[in-house]
Amino acid sequence: MTDAEMHKLLEGQVDAIDAKLPRMTDAELLQSTAARECLDNPDEWKRVPFFWPRSDIKRKSAFVPGTMYAENKLSVEPVVFMNRDRKQFVVITHIGKEMCGHDDIVHGGVQATLFDEITARPAFWNLPRNVALTASLKIAYHKPAIADQIFVFRTHLAKMEGRKAEIAAQLEDSQGNLLSEAEALYISPKNATLVQDQTSQVEKIENVFPGNF
Repeated sequence: MTDAEMHKLLEGQVDAIDAKLPRMTDAELLQSTAARECLDNPDEWKRVPFFWPRSDIKRKSAFVPGTMYAENKLSVEPVVFMNRDRKQFVVITHIGKEMCGHDDIVHGGVQATLFDEITARPAFWNLPRNVALTASLKIAYHKPAIADQIFVFRTHLAKMEGRKAEIAAQLEDSQGNLLSEAEALYISPKNATLVQDQTSQVEKIENVFPGNF
């Protein structure tokens, strides 16, 4: 093999490796206006992880942190901020071009999946035993979500009664334009054996990143 052929082969290998690497980092998400607003108010907002558990093995068997977490999809772990009251969450994420339905427009089903994942957070933190199962999810799509940019999900606990939690959420682009909205109902099941009590996980999740509360 000539030097030129070897060089071409090595270039191809480097390109193949680069293609597998996320091209965005959480540092870029943290530079967004929504993230800066939370970071500038540390007494009210604290960062918590999006993916849980942190184990790569367990994550790979889950749909969002496994199947959707890839280059040109969710190319970097979303950044999450939790309010001191544990009832409001801000999630900043990048959605790539392999998550589209129509050309360059994020598929409505992808938005629905992320709404389901994200609205679960205020429900999880507030329902009995920190267990929250989706009972219903309603979405209103207002404007096309153009792929390959940073998006912001905002969600909060609207109402809680016993084992039921009503959650509201909205999706914005990086300029703050409203793209879609969601209403979700979560239930903590009566059958305690259906899903393991998650109370012990809350402290672990909240201690992943430093904060003022």
